[in-house]
Amino acid sequence: MKLLKLGMTAIATGVLATLAMSTPALAQKAQAPALTKSVIGPLGEAQKAAGAKDFATAKTKLDAAAAQAKTPQDKVAIDKVRVYVQSESKEHVALAATLESLLASGLITPEETKQYRGVLAKAYGDAGDSAKSIGAFRTYLNAYGGTSEQYIALSADAVKSKDYANAIADAKKAIELSKTAGQKAPDTAYLLQMRAYKDQNDMANYYAVEEELVLEYPKVDYWKELIGYRVQDSANYGGPARLDLFRAMQAASVPLTANEKRTAVNEAMKRALPAEAIALLEPAIAAGELGSAPEDQENLKKAKAQIGTDKANLDKEAAEALKKGNGIALANIGEAMMTHGDYPKAIELIKAGLDKGIPNAGEADIARLHLGISQLRSGDKDAARATWATVKADNGAGALAQNWIVISKLK
Repeated sequence: MKLLKLGMTAIATGVLATLAMSTPALAQKAQAPALTKSVIGPLGEAQKAAGAKDFATAKTKLDAAAAQAKTPQDKVAIDKVRVYVQSESKEHVALAATLESLLASGLITPEETKQYRGVLAKAYGDAGDSAKSIGAFRTYLNAYGGTSEQYIALSADAVKSKDYANAIADAKKAIELSKTAGQKAPDTAYLLQMRAYKDQNDMANYYAVEEELVLEYPKVDYWKELIGYRVQDSANYGGPARLDLFRAMQAASVPLTANEKRTAVNEAMKRALPAEAIALLEPAIAAGELGSAPEDQENLKKAKAQIGTDKANLDKEAAEALKKGNGIALANIGEAMMTHGDYPKAIELIKAGLDKGIPNAGEADIARLHLGISQLRSGDKDAARATWATVKADNGAGALAQNWIVISKLK
């Protein structure tokens, strides 16, 4: 484990040496209980031997002092020297036990407690007890403060040991510390939380953290996963939401591959949306991405043939649908208006369709998804977010609505 800025060497050769060598003098202060007289002699000899790096003699003298010990104060004074000797002799298991005894005594100062806790974390690590080392380090940081990097190191170790609750808490603490310092938290702090949630198959929280991640780090790979995987993981994802998947990716500035553009064009043509098909096809053909497949040229030809009368026909269809009270038809015409950039009309028609009623709940939520997109594109973010918050369908619309809420925060 990477115990940042808590290295054993610096503490053991400095702080522990100071504490060990000053024990008898401190014990004779007026405010401190005196040591048992028979302890003082061998303890002083142990100190002298330890100072000369004669640890074998120091251990013998410490054992002699321990045999004469009669009070808790005697034991603490002996253990302070023993800690130094054990750390220098690299007796990690024994060192951890002695430190635990000192910390449990209630007879050491707050400053001594801090120093010993710092050493304890490393002692357990050197003894090969990773779980106790991590726990001791976490106790130290929670008590005395730490850095974002230290909590990230803790979180990484907790993930490895499948201690997911602490892994998540440590990563959140790292983010909190970064924000308090006016800094952006490393993306690792978010990725560690996501790993912990994914290992527990908690995908709702996994994607919730990824939403936070893309707001701080709007990288293409993060967006691709949040939009693509999240939507396609929906239980009943299928055709009705496929074109909207690509719309969301484009809104998040995720470049579409040639195959994705071709699929999006095909979906647009199926939904009788020539304006959207042309907007995708023409620049892709000009850039040499599309055009080699016969279907590309055929789609472009059909779309151009339809575009001239499409808007006028939509106005007529909307009037007829309003007379008949056909909710789904009105919503679909509203979507088409959206692709022409006529967002006020799109909003009007989709709202009318929803008011008339759309029996299929999944189709109704697709309509609400399009209503939110039209509201966002018209400049009304608050209305768009309120609309998307009502979309819950598991056909991809619910996941897309959540993604659009995040997208709207970056637009």
